[in-house]
Amino acid sequence: MSDESNPSVYPDGITDRNVDPVAAWRRHASPLGLVVFALVVAAALSGLLGRESTRAVEEGGTRLEVHTSEVVRNGEFLEMRVRVVADPDIGVLVIGIEDSLWQDVTVNTLIPAASEEENADGETRFTFAELPAGTTFQLKIDMQINPDLLGGTSGRVTVYDGETELVSAPITITVLP
Repeated sequence: MSDESNPSVYPDGITDRNVDPVAAWRRHASPLGLVVFALVVAAALSGLLGRESTRAVEEGGTRLEVHTSEVVRNGEFLEMRVRVVADPDIGVLVIGIEDSLWQDVTVNTLIPAASEEENADGETRFTFAELPAGTTFQLKIDMQINPDLLGGTSGRVTVYDGETELVSAPITITVLP
């Protein structure tokens, strides 16, 4: 009789004990895994693992709204929307974003593109066209949090008319591992 037809012969290291059915109480997974999964889902639904907010500041008839995530995990993509509504004319719209806000953050897209970009006084400044009174300008920035950033990042977003500061808003993003 050949070894192939004998069901009691197994490869090296495998015995009848490995093939025998397991007792009923050991057959099922621990309910602990389901409990942990339910806690993670509950935390995500409550906003503990990520949430967005809009910070709005108005000064001298110029309104600045910055919509971004408050809490993210490192490595995640996020979007920041900067909205400027001006009651007075803005001759040369410049949006400044403090360098500390973008430290360990990769900027993927900036829409619309600025006509001019420069780094001055610890912030990156983006120059756009004139903004007539009563009109709205929106800047969309797609970013990714670099994996080595833990704890968070913060800085200011500022609106200028040329070199004159009009309004500024502090932004803080908490970064979880």
